[in-house]
Amino acid sequence: MLLAGAARTNLEPRLGLAMAGYGGRTGRAAGVHDDLAVQALVLAGGQNKLAQNKLAIVGVDLLGIGARIADDVCARVAAECDIAADAIIIGATHTHSGPAFNIFATPKPGTQVAPDRDLDWELDLPHKIAATILAANRNLEPARIRVAGARFALGANRRLLTPSGEMRLFPNYAGVADPEVKALGVYRDDGSALAFVLNYACHGVMLCEDNLQYSRDYPGFAQDEIERLARDHGRGAISIFLNGATGNIDPRRRGTFEAAREAGTEMGRACFEALACAPEMTEAEIAAQRIPLTLRLKDLTAALATARAYVEQAALSLTSHPGGEYRLARLRAEHERAQTALSAIENLERINLRDRRVNPERGELATRISVARIGEIAIVGLPGEPFVELGLALKANPDFPHTFVVGYCNDLILYIPTCEAYAQGGYEVDMARVAAGSGEQMVAAALAHLRELRAATG
Repeated sequence: MLLAGAARTNLEPRLGLAMAGYGGRTGRAAGVHDDLAVQALVLAGGQNKLAQNKLAIVGVDLLGIGARIADDVCARVAAECDIAADAIIIGATHTHSGPAFNIFATPKPGTQVAPDRDLDWELDLPHKIAATILAANRNLEPARIRVAGARFALGANRRLLTPSGEMRLFPNYAGVADPEVKALGVYRDDGSALAFVLNYACHGVMLCEDNLQYSRDYPGFAQDEIERLARDHGRGAISIFLNGATGNIDPRRRGTFEAAREAGTEMGRACFEALACAPEMTEAEIAAQRIPLTLRLKDLTAALATARAYVEQAALSLTSHPGGEYRLARLRAEHERAQTALSAIENLERINLRDRRVNPERGELATRISVARIGEIAIVGLPGEPFVELGLALKANPDFPHTFVVGYCNDLILYIPTCEAYAQGGYEVDMARVAAGSGEQMVAAALAHLRELRAATG
């Protein structure tokens, strides 16, 4: 017997806050285009309602959720009901049109925060997420599921190699991308839709830094469309978007709400139509595991030395300039670039110093991945922004015909490039905390545990 329940809670950040995602954005949140929310689906599988394995799948319309916030949520839920902490998968949609907040940890009450942040909202965030999961758990009813994949080619590779050997952050339509959106449909006994889970690998950046309205970006319009189609065919449903292996993937089209609406509507319709043709399952084995991993940190020593020398020389050129506005403007621009580069590396150093999970003597970071099974469906949750090649390797596993790869899951350790990408360099490599080989280590661990899940439950 399969049971399912879903719930949604609006996050309601106030206007006037700083917005997350774009370093070059100026201005504060001035409006709400569409509501940011947390959505939760709880699935229970077993022979009777008193002896079940449960899994909670949660989507949060924010840039990311750090491990300490995720752990807080999971502990609250586990203390209040029979959902194990390790059976909770929390994925951030990675919208760049949400509020700025401390992603890595909830501040303590009384903490002094900048005027463009909201301490009360940040303190309440773990409660809202946990309460939504608990509400979904209270809503359990008999259900059946369908799973399907549909072609959807919004995402494009964003790493372009120039003739000089520089790896630029620029559209590369010949590069690797994932042209498939995965969809899970959950249906009531009367055939009406109860919930949907959509999984696709593409940054939530169709809206650019000039946008000052809160929005879920293109995933929100996909959710709206599939929920609209479900209402036309029965009762209301709640949809969840889980972003995938997006580390090197951006939308092909960007810049307007109209473009985001068009792309999202196309995705939602494609998922609804694919699910309509998929077979139903009334029973499904449910299992979940959380796998601890220790990853090597990237050594920042050489990069810091180079960046500081860059700033020093740029400053020297600027202060020794004899005159001439044209040359002066170029020197100022170069000095600003040097300072920006140094600031980025120093920020990585600060994050490592503050992170309790870092072993500075060994240069290691403790994190985790999540794996789950719903019958013939596998879910792999990775704690950051994995490159699409890593996601495709997981989707190609021989043990499950349908694999959902979830980035930004229960943690945010920033970019997770491939070994090949580290050799090429570029923005994502510069911004990565972990060393080369970390992504491949995650894939190997996930594949091994997927084999174990398959062997253990048949």
